[in-house]
Amino acid sequence: MGTISRRSFIRGAGLGALGIAGAGALSACSPSSEEGSSTKANSTASASESTASWRTPPSDIPESDIVDTYDCDVLVIGLGHAGCCALRAAAEAGAVAFGMDTAAQDAWSFQGFQMGHINSSYLKSVGVPEVDTIEFVNDWQLRSNNRSNPALIMNYAKNCGATFDWIFDNLSEDDYKSFSVRCLSENGPHMREFGGMKSWVGTATAGDGMLEAALKRCVDAAEKSGGQVLFETKGVQLVTDADGAVIGAIGEGPQGYVKVNTSKGVIIATGGFGSNEEMREDLLYEIKQTMGANDAMANMMDRDGSGIQMGYWAGGRLDPCMGTMDGAYWYPCDSPTDPLGATAALWINADGYRYSNEGFGSTEIMALPGARQPDGMIVTVFDSNVEELLEVQAFGHMGFDTTLGYDALHETMDKAYAGGPNGSADGEEAAETEAGANKAMGAGAVVYAADDYETLGGYLGYEGEALENFVASIERYNELCEQGSDEDFGKDPSLMIPVNKPPYYAYGGTKAVGVLMVTVGGLLIDQNGAVLGEDYRPIKGLYAAGNASGGRFGWQYFTSIAGQSLTIAHTLGKLTGEYVATS
Repeated sequence: MGTISRRSFIRGAGLGALGIAGAGALSACSPSSEEGSSTKANSTASASESTASWRTPPSDIPESDIVDTYDCDVLVIGLGHAGCCALRAAAEAGAVAFGMDTAAQDAWSFQGFQMGHINSSYLKSVGVPEVDTIEFVNDWQLRSNNRSNPALIMNYAKNCGATFDWIFDNLSEDDYKSFSVRCLSENGPHMREFGGMKSWVGTATAGDGMLEAALKRCVDAAEKSGGQVLFETKGVQLVTDADGAVIGAIGEGPQGYVKVNTSKGVIIATGGFGSNEEMREDLLYEIKQTMGANDAMANMMDRDGSGIQMGYWAGGRLDPCMGTMDGAYWYPCDSPTDPLGATAALWINADGYRYSNEGFGSTEIMALPGARQPDGMIVTVFDSNVEELLEVQAFGHMGFDTTLGYDALHETMDKAYAGGPNGSADGEEAAETEAGANKAMGAGAVVYAADDYETLGGYLGYEGEALENFVASIERYNELCEQGSDEDFGKDPSLMIPVNKPPYYAYGGTKAVGVLMVTVGGLLIDQNGAVLGEDYRPIKGLYAAGNASGGRFGWQYFTSIAGQSLTIAHTLGKLTGEYVATS
């Protein structure tokens, strides 16, 4: 069965990574003694440190090679979601703000469109109740095993709603009518809890092109501040003084090297390091240990890590908890066209065994045990009573939006039953239609159906002992559902809905660990976005935001609300820009 990344449907072209340089060893880099030169990494790495070549900084770029020099208060390197918000916020706070980005201005674009957040004026206007920020932060810290910086996350929780409204502060009331919110039901519920973890309704999608247009307003803000954006310019080195403070950066543009001097600071917002094979191999040790012998770690849409490298060379610490979005876990089919999405149905591995609490937390958390299953397929099993199952699910990533109806799903189920051993073989063609989110959710994977468990397992490819185990696992699951207590894995009773109403249905995919969208760990920062040095104190003049920064997700990206990767970038980018401008 095919393996399609669950987020491969995300819209928008990639934004080029900014910053050319790499990072250094886990200890801080020692600055050079010559004022105005780039910071140098410590050349005496301990035996326990990696010796990957990306950790070694390049030679300083001579002043004679600089073709243009600019002066500003704040420089933002990397104009993705976080960088744009940082640039605009710095400019609006009174700083002369410059930006630097590798993209040409006419090719400048953005990835992502879902914005998960709480307590914006927009959400309140459509009936989403206010969320308690303390409750929200405690849930976040529970998910990250308290590895996220709690002060940083509190800043996010308190400000993400206001930031959402700020991004779209030029829209009219009619413009807002083109917005939508996933899983928004007039009568609620708007929060659900399983295994002590909570999920809220709050995933907003702007009208077509509105988010990109809003982010591109940062250029106007920079120009109004007396600054500008240097497009087609790649950051290559930070500039430090004799005390190690960052006082500017050097970029490489169409005409050669340019130098931007800063009076207040440089904000690195260049994204993650997922497209840098050497950095992946060096830093993503958990994924490397989880992958099978024949697997290869791969990246879908990430940056080259060059901004993280520059900050590291300047003495910045790396977050020891290098998380990723995807890559460390697996759930059945793992496709944006899953018929049930991340529904906590019955999950069975290649040997025919149930293996986990399918409803523990959000998709990314409940799918972790899947990465440790035997090689081969993992399947989702459900029955004709599927609507009852879907209506009690959490609201996180890949959740089935019941407010959009079930017609497409039932159409797929009917095709599966009629198709016998071929299942819904034309599903991939149907997935190309644009008949709504649930049409896509219900059309991509090949679904099989049968009136008994053994025939269904045979259609899926189970044979011999594995087929016997498959049948026994369903029967055991039904027993647990009937008694209302999951003695095997502890699944929440409200999710224990038996598979006992024929026809029975199933679909799955071949387990594949190591395919990641982006990395979500980078330079270690404090609650203000300041990059921390060897002594865990801020390096003067150096800041980071977005996926170039750590301290946000801990070991793994997760979601109490789908789309939080964008809004945490927006919010912390804005707050960092304001902080640097006013410090």
